[in-house]
Amino acid sequence: MARAVTIPLTGKICCETPAKFGAEYSDMQFLTGDGLRLSGWYLPPQNGVVIILVHSYYSDRRQTLPVAEMLYKHGYGLLMYDQRASGESQGDVRSLGALDIPDLGRAADWLIAQQKDLLIGAYGCSMGGAISLAGALHTPSIRALALDAPSPMSWSENLPVFSLNDPFGLPTMALYYAFVKLRTGAASPASTLENARHYTDRPVLFISTGQGAEFSGGNAYFEAAGGPKSHWNIPDSSHCAAPATHPQEYEQHLVDFFNQILHK
Repeated sequence: MARAVTIPLTGKICCETPAKFGAEYSDMQFLTGDGLRLSGWYLPPQNGVVIILVHSYYSDRRQTLPVAEMLYKHGYGLLMYDQRASGESQGDVRSLGALDIPDLGRAADWLIAQQKDLLIGAYGCSMGGAISLAGALHTPSIRALALDAPSPMSWSENLPVFSLNDPFGLPTMALYYAFVKLRTGAASPASTLENARHYTDRPVLFISTGQGAEFSGGNAYFEAAGGPKSHWNIPDSSHCAAPATHPQEYEQHLVDFFNQILHK
């Protein structure tokens, strides 16, 4: 299990680009703090605002193309990059997001180097949302976040409760996270819930889907955050599927949120 989630998922990015919705874009690269070269696309803004799009775990930058199209139509610039050991980016191991957290700040630094007066936001779904939440904590230039179903990042959030009906579940998951840490060399990150509690002054839009326990999980992060925040639940959609199942509503919520916070 630990090997399956940490092996690289690299390969040539082809055939599907922002050109599919008529956008002008350029290839770009930036360096991580430990010297890896991450690759992506840059779409210049028409409104002075760029949103960094952070893809989900078993994906690359192409996963964010539907959201990129929504925002591009309204004048937003986009930075879409492959996380380490994914797509065309360098790296020998994926780390359940732990090693990717500081890379968000490097992406923001790259944008500021292109144009100092840019306003910057971030968006991510699933692990992309969790990375955005954690990475933006230390990146004040990112002024607003839209997060769709951010994933739990720490082992404590994922461990099952010990049960006599499943006596091996708890020790199996504990060993799994220990082996992931051994393979990646990454320190255990703070939980997504703990990261949410640190947001006391930056606006965050939390998006969730489903009903019952799935909805409750998304609502927990909203409740934990202390700053300007909003929560939109889509009961008849599923994990990261809302851009496809509810495209018009999704576009309107994202655009309304970013327009309200990031404007010149």
